[in-house]
Amino acid sequence: MEAVLEWGARLGPAQVAGGALLVNLLLFLVAVGAGGWLVRRFGECRVAPVPGPVTPAERVLIAVTVLLNSVVTTAGWLLWRAGWIRLSPLTGPRAVVELVLLTLVMDALMYAGHWIAHRRRVYPMVHEVHHRCPDPRPATLFVMHPLEVLGFGGAWLAVLCVRGVSIAAVGGFVVVNLVFGLLGHLGVEPVPARVRRWRVFHWVALPMFHVGHHADPSVNLGFYTTGWDRLFGTVDPGYDRIRAAQGYESIAGRAHGSSPRCRCPRRCDRRHRRARPAGHRPDRHHPGRQQARPQHH
Repeated sequence: MEAVLEWGARLGPAQVAGGALLVNLLLFLVAVGAGGWLVRRFGECRVAPVPGPVTPAERVLIAVTVLLNSVVTTAGWLLWRAGWIRLSPLTGPRAVVELVLLTLVMDALMYAGHWIAHRRRVYPMVHEVHHRCPDPRPATLFVMHPLEVLGFGGAWLAVLCVRGVSIAAVGGFVVVNLVFGLLGHLGVEPVPARVRRWRVFHWVALPMFHVGHHADPSVNLGFYTTGWDRLFGTVDPGYDRIRAAQGYESIAGRAHGSSPRCRCPRRCDRRHRRARPAGHRPDRHHPGRQQARPQHH
């Protein structure tokens, strides 16, 4: 890892900016490619309706997100060169502990930020953009408002400025964040029922956990764990039952805004219906929503 740090110190700003753009574009392609394969492989395990085609507006937001992620990466390098971020070449058990702590700290910050993003006055200005995709697909992970991208990136860089950390833990968190984000936007549940019942998944968020948030934005605000939702009472009351079920129950019936605890503006439900692609037939649970059939295996 010392060689990696020495190599990074020799780079110029233009090289870093170009490399950051290339890396973030590669991460996007890997996420979409791997996500598409998982959706095809586990298509019978669908827990959300099949989404419509990607819209031109979503493509623009994806491109902006990749670009801004590259800006955040370059800013992190500049902060490192200026001495604000301290990176060490440590590996092994200590790096693993640092990765776990980084993930838990970011989980707490992201829960708090997500909770704020769903406040009635804030939601229409920023986070509503992401929820215009109520039926998630892998690319939905990158459909975000620019301010939200910069907010997450700023929080990440702020955490790195607080305390020195190993470059291995930083790289590990990038992978963890991409994996959890991708799995949460598949719309399918690749984890079999016997594994979902393990005690660890009482606390570690499964793919269906974030799918439930897209179906009902008042619940499941966490990203990597369910701990903060359980602590503050925002976990979906039916989540553990669905998690332990033998089959794959659709979460589609939990319509956006249908819960009496939903704090999002009522108008966002109308916007979701307007955003529906042609061909979606309404069902009895949610206008404009295509009901996924429960599968049993």
